[in-house]
Amino acid sequence: MEKETPISEQTERPSHSLTAEIVTTGTEILLGEIVDTNAAWIARQLREIGVNLYYKTTVGDNEPRLRGVLQQALARSDVVIVTGGLGPTVDDITREAIANATGRRLILHKPTLEALRKRFARWGAQMSENNQRQAYIPEGASIVPNPVGTAPGILVETEPGSIIALPGVPREMKRMMQDSVLPYLQARSGAVIRRRILRTVGIGESSIDSRIHDLMHRTNPTVGLAAHLGQTDIRITARAATPEEADALLDELEAEIRSRLGPYIYSSTPGETVEAVVARALQEQEAQVALYETDPAGSLAQRLGNALEGHQPVAAALSGRQLTTSLLSPELQERLRAGEVSQELAQAVAEALRQATGAMYGLAVLSTAREGEGAYGDETGQSWMAVAAPDGGRVRPMPYGGTDELTVAWVGNRALDLLRRQLLAIPSA
Repeated sequence: MEKETPISEQTERPSHSLTAEIVTTGTEILLGEIVDTNAAWIARQLREIGVNLYYKTTVGDNEPRLRGVLQQALARSDVVIVTGGLGPTVDDITREAIANATGRRLILHKPTLEALRKRFARWGAQMSENNQRQAYIPEGASIVPNPVGTAPGILVETEPGSIIALPGVPREMKRMMQDSVLPYLQARSGAVIRRRILRTVGIGESSIDSRIHDLMHRTNPTVGLAAHLGQTDIRITARAATPEEADALLDELEAEIRSRLGPYIYSSTPGETVEAVVARALQEQEAQVALYETDPAGSLAQRLGNALEGHQPVAAALSGRQLTTSLLSPELQERLRAGEVSQELAQAVAEALRQATGAMYGLAVLSTAREGEGAYGDETGQSWMAVAAPDGGRVRPMPYGGTDELTVAWVGNRALDLLRRQLLAIPSA
């Protein structure tokens, strides 16, 4: 039986919230010789049309193992999207695995065979016998057209769920997804998913959880946390019939989260860094900041200096204990060399830099750096950071210091947050 109905029109099943699974085939991917970019791209497309993705699996070019993976996927997901294994060689076993997993025999799809012959003829080439393998499909399956390659895709609809097989070549897979698969899935799903990311600074993941844990038990919209190096994102997701309805759900939830965490949320732009927010605020005020940090690498100066292309918010940057500079008095330099970490010294250095450079703001970050110190060291150490400003500035202590990557990131983020609050007139934490 040969079906010619476009897959985007096959919507006999009632619309509901679809669950999907991605299966990537290829021994070279399984062994890490090739990076699987297909699954990540497909996942983003599914997210945008409101299809829930719960599983991703990678399996080598082995028919029994792929068959088992497909049978398991059909038992738990509405739609299984397979990439790879549709070529003409003996290790292209996706067709056989699908047929065996669904209890069907492979049959020759004559329109596909004829299309292949015509394509090879246009190329002035003789189609080899093994290319005919690409014209075999499981009985009762539908063809997913491939306008930019020789291997057509396959759609098999079963009672448990559907399997959609696509070539592993990214250019072909993406074109087929956009032309045929996404319209088919969107018609079946009938839902839209919208997401927002609220970026926080100056507060840990556990503290966020304690403030919004009740919201994290909701089913729609949902709340999730993603911790990064010294910074945590709050992901909120809503599902609805229309984009407008989904956005309304997100607006309500975001307002509630901001009422509990407002000062700690520095951005709702995915990927935006706190240094970019600080640099932009300095740019808008036509201001610069002069920096001193005990971190020998000068990480804050690097972060701020690279935050906005074409804009330099740093008037001067000093780092390390062993410094000689005309920007600080001999007394302040000697105290820094001696390893002093105190509120008074941080304030004095920040103000001295502001006065010496003519910058509107000064920022000093003093941290201890003895062996074994750090947020997770045997001893935590300590830090003081101070912002000097025309109106007096701000100061903040931290109960740890050190030179390890995590501690430097945490201390740097807290220092940038202190400057952000000064620039935007946000109350201190």
